[in-house]
Amino acid sequence: MEFAFDVVGLLGAPIGHDGPFVGFVDESRLRADSSGMLSCVLEEMGKRSAAAQGLRKPVTSGAFLGDQRVYLLAEGRRALGVLKVGQKRLFVEAPFRSCDFADVRNIFQEIEPLCTLDFYVHEKCQRAGFGHQLFNVMLQREEISPEKMGYDRPSPKFLAFLRKHYGLCKHKPQNNNFVVFDAFWDDGSKLDRGRPMDPLGTCRQSAGDRLDRPRLVSQPSVGRGVSGQRDLFSGPALDHQQHRRTAAPIF
Repeated sequence: MEFAFDVVGLLGAPIGHDGPFVGFVDESRLRADSSGMLSCVLEEMGKRSAAAQGLRKPVTSGAFLGDQRVYLLAEGRRALGVLKVGQKRLFVEAPFRSCDFADVRNIFQEIEPLCTLDFYVHEKCQRAGFGHQLFNVMLQREEISPEKMGYDRPSPKFLAFLRKHYGLCKHKPQNNNFVVFDAFWDDGSKLDRGRPMDPLGTCRQSAGDRLDRPRLVSQPSVGRGVSGQRDLFSGPALDHQQHRRTAAPIF
């Protein structure tokens, strides 16, 4: 989607940068843009994403981000893709394993993973590797692996993307329409996965638990910007000084 201004420059790409660039946008970055152009890009990309997914209203808005983050893929004056992430508290049904649980009543868990809330690549840029590049930059900055994330109402196309690039396919259908892959529960301690719940949805406490003990949920570590550096990322796959794209222009 093309705009009347340089989107890559707006995202903080180095002067003279050639090729696609992934910019990181959070609430503070959005508020610091007095021109309103960054908000305009988010607003329009959110509308495009909603239309492509058949949603009634956009998931991504240029008005407010709160504690959520957006990764924008752009080239020159064109916005090519958008990826929005944020933590969500979920009550999910974990895969039943007799060695882990005493009975089926204990398979409900409360977790708080980082979730993909919106993911869209412009129709003219799909099947060209841009979505994979955008997603990899997000994984690198958030310091997380894809199986440890939750996915809000992923489309069949998004599920196929995750299966192709990350081998994620097996999951239990959830009442909240989030997808948490079975691989989320592999490795790590049970405390990292969340707490078991009784059939009424109340978190259980073992006999040794104190009532005032904080609830432990899965919280992926979030990358912190280095002092003196921009909080913007251009993934290795997007560095066209080393990997120059020879394909014809996108639009």
